[in-house]
Amino acid sequence: MEWYIFAGLCALLAGMSAIVEKKTLRKQHAMEFSTVLAIFNFIVVLPLLVKADFHSISTNAYILIFGVSILGSVAFLLVAKSLRHMEISQASPLLNFGPVFVAILAFIFLGETITAVQLAGIFLILIGSYILEIEHGFQGVFDPLKKMASSKHILYIFAALVLYGFSSLGDKIILGTIAPITYIIVVQFFIAVNFIVMISVFHDGVTGIKRGIRNAGKWILIVAILTSSYRLFQAQAVSMAFVSLVTPIKRTSTLFATVVGGEIFHDEGLAKKAISCIIMLLGAYLVIVG
Repeated sequence: MEWYIFAGLCALLAGMSAIVEKKTLRKQHAMEFSTVLAIFNFIVVLPLLVKADFHSISTNAYILIFGVSILGSVAFLLVAKSLRHMEISQASPLLNFGPVFVAILAFIFLGETITAVQLAGIFLILIGSYILEIEHGFQGVFDPLKKMASSKHILYIFAALVLYGFSSLGDKIILGTIAPITYIIVVQFFIAVNFIVMISVFHDGVTGIKRGIRNAGKWILIVAILTSSYRLFQAQAVSMAFVSLVTPIKRTSTLFATVVGGEIFHDEGLAKKAISCIIMLLGAYLVIVG
C-alpha cells in the first residue's frame, strides 16, 4: 500500500481512539484510566518482541528513553484530566498547538530556525484557538484570552504539549539509531512502570488498577488496541515518506474527533469549533512543512 493510506489509517484510528477515550473518561478516574491503558498498551505490543533488537540500545539510550517516557506519562495524564472535564470538540483542536511548541523548543535547544511560513502557521493556530474560545455574550476582544488563561484544564493541555515537545526532541535523537518497533516496546514498558508508580504514590495503587479494569476494562482495551495500531501505522508511513508529509495527515484526527465526537456527545457550537479546528490544522501544516 501507499504511504498516504497508512497515514490516513493512522488519522482515522487516532480520532476513534480519542472518542472512545472521552466516552470512558466520562465515568472513569483519569489516573486509573491512564494506568490501566499504559499496562494494556504494553501487553498489546508484546507480540512485536520477535522483531525487536534490544542489543542495539546503549545504556545512554535507555536512560534517554526513560526520560522521554516520564515526560510522555505526565503529559498523557494531564490531557486525560482535561479531556475528562472538557468537551471533546473543544479539547481536540487545542492539540494542534503541538507543532508550535516543538518548533519553539527546537529553535531554543537544537538551533533550528523558524521560517516565515512557520510564523504564518503559528499565527493561524492562534487565530483558530481564539475563535474556539469565543462564546455567546462576547464582551471584549480579550474575553477568549482571559477564558484560556483562567481554565486550568486548558492550561493542563498547554503544559502537556510543552512536555510532549521535549519528548519529541528526545524522539528525534533516539529514532536516529533505534528501530521504531524496538523503541515502541521499550517506551511502552517504561510508561506502564511510570503509571504504576504514580498511581501507587498519588492514588490508591493496586486497588485503583483493579477498579479501572473492572469498571472500564473492555473500553480501555479498545483504546489500547487503537492507540498501538495507529502508532504502528504512523511508523510504517514515516518509513515510506517524509515525516513532514505524514504528520499533517495524522493531525486530521483532531478534526475527526471534533466533528464526529462532538456529534456523539452533543457538544454545543460544533460548527464554530469545526471551523476553528480546520484553521488550526492549516496552521499546524504550515508549521510542520515550513
